[in-house]
Amino acid sequence: MKPLIPIRGAILCFVSILLPQFASAHDFEGRIAATFTHGPGVETLVYTFGTNCLRIERGESNQPYPKNLVAADTGAITLLFPNNRSFVRLKPRDPNAPDAPPGFPVSGATGRPMQPSPSRAVGPTNLPGMPEQPQLPAGVEPQVAAPVAAMPAMPPMPMERMELRATKDTTNLLGYTCIRYELSVRGEAMEIWATDQLPPFEPYLQNQGHRFGPRMIEDQWGELLKTKKLFPLLAVLKFESQPPTAPERLRFEVKSITREKIEDGALFQPPPDYHELPPMPF
Repeated sequence: MKPLIPIRGAILCFVSILLPQFASAHDFEGRIAATFTHGPGVETLVYTFGTNCLRIERGESNQPYPKNLVAADTGAITLLFPNNRSFVRLKPRDPNAPDAPPGFPVSGATGRPMQPSPSRAVGPTNLPGMPEQPQLPAGVEPQVAAPVAAMPAMPPMPMERMELRATKDTTNLLGYTCIRYELSVRGEAMEIWATDQLPPFEPYLQNQGHRFGPRMIEDQWGELLKTKKLFPLLAVLKFESQPPTAPERLRFEVKSITREKIEDGALFQPPPDYHELPPMPF
């Protein structure tokens, strides 16, 4: 009977290796540790997944960085600010909503904000508060300046919408099958290796941010992954014209994935001594 013990151990080891491949993304519970490089410093991010909620926090302790609490069912985000013991509840962002405040011109085809056309120029005869011209004596003709050809108004230009494109390339990172995705706009190219075997990605919020206005590729790649219910294990942003050895503008890399039961429900609620603040209007 002794030879069965090594065989049983080998089977358990084999099952533990295959477990991430067959486990549902909705069943994941545990922690994901990642690094985020955007500029001179390297940030450490810790994602703690409960049964129906998510907590995102910085691993550094040199400052009281905000913590993100995300409800899995509604997508609502609560920002915790340890510096003044406050929190703000944010509504989930509508991916179909235009990136423009009310009254701003929006393209009907793309739903994106457009560059406003130049308004009618104020001429010498319609200046606000301009005094009336004096009456000329009889028989004196007023001098009229030669007409100046008006510049044609530039048509409104819709802002470019980014699209996450899947390739046929696959690889295995930390036991999870990942597909390579591409994202490029205005000379910038981003390569993303992402999987659908983990819960959808949620970008970390340092503050409330801006709800309107044009956003760069750094501000949108995370939301594009979230919409497709993907989680990135590696993402790199570079300029397309630079050689492969050029410095990276952005790098997100998952370092470890640990499945474990999260029993502490207080991790996903504002502390009782925190006070709620209203969100910013924009």
